[in-house]
Amino acid sequence: MRLTLRDFTPADEPGVLALFADCDDWFQAATGHPSGPGDVQSLFYALPEGAAFEQKHLLVAQAQGMIGFVDLVVGHPAPGHASIGFFLVPKDLRRWGIGREMARALTERFPEVTRVHVRLDDFKPGNEFLKAMGFVLNGQRAVLEIAPRSDGR
Repeated sequence: MRLTLRDFTPADEPGVLALFADCDDWFQAATGHPSGPGDVQSLFYALPEGAAFEQKHLLVAQAQGMIGFVDLVVGHPAPGHASIGFFLVPKDLRRWGIGREMARALTERFPEVTRVHVRLDDFKPGNEFLKAMGFVLNGQRAVLEIAPRSDGR
């Protein structure tokens, strides 16, 4: 399967809300409550300390429809780094390699990123995914070192 990552548009909001509802297991583990209609709008304003609005990317993973969503801040906490707020895949599509494909697409879209940071929560399947992807889990954070690309891009 080949997926693409594209920027979120206002027309995506109903699909993203449906994805959020489908991922209530993650929302419950990460926030202690189910997702709600204001969660999409609040994403635009949710920035880690020290990050600028221009660094924020809300991305839709698409392959014959929406199959995932990424909340990403590039260049944070340092140049060449990226912070992932969350990375969602619908329940019925988990463990099909979509998360791995989304990660591959992220490295293609942002080749300057060599280190990825993720805040950990109590969502065991997500933490297992991070471990399988090679992230090093350390307390409340997980970090992945990405080798610089050798093709000059």
